[in-house]
Amino acid sequence: MLNSLKITTGLIKRHNPDFEFRTFRSTPVTPLSRGLNKCTLALVTTGGLHLKTDKPFAPGIKGGDFSYRVLPGNVRHEDLSVSHKWYNHKFINADLNCVFPIDRMKEYVTKGVIQALSEEHFSFMGHIYETGQLERNAKKVGRGLKKLGVDIVFVTPT
Repeated sequence: MLNSLKITTGLIKRHNPDFEFRTFRSTPVTPLSRGLNKCTLALVTTGGLHLKTDKPFAPGIKGGDFSYRVLPGNVRHEDLSVSHKWYNHKFINADLNCVFPIDRMKEYVTKGVIQALSEEHFSFMGHIYETGQLERNAKKVGRGLKKLGVDIVFVTPT
């Protein structure tokens, strides 16, 4: 993992020498006020997933595509496409759940581990160098999740 991080860092520095890396020393966490079996969960991924009927992400945009796509709660694998070009699709092509574990979460609902899934899930692109608009969009998505009554967000980075 550390070797992959060094390779990725080197590539980023080569293509975007002015990119300023952020190091987070802590992660803000809000403790759950109730058990998982009483919570609604949403998925958020940086896998560049979108509905086949939606506009694809644009991985060629200088600085990165900071937009996001809404994925309905009843989305099926065959409804989705991947437009992210910056990671190997070998595993996602074999099983979309490795980036967007919707089937696993549906199983958790059936087993009573979590109460429900959100009516909406969200997908962003990874590989973004200009993060200002990305942060604004992430806050917008966060407010939307709150309005949907989501208690937990399961984030799958790529």
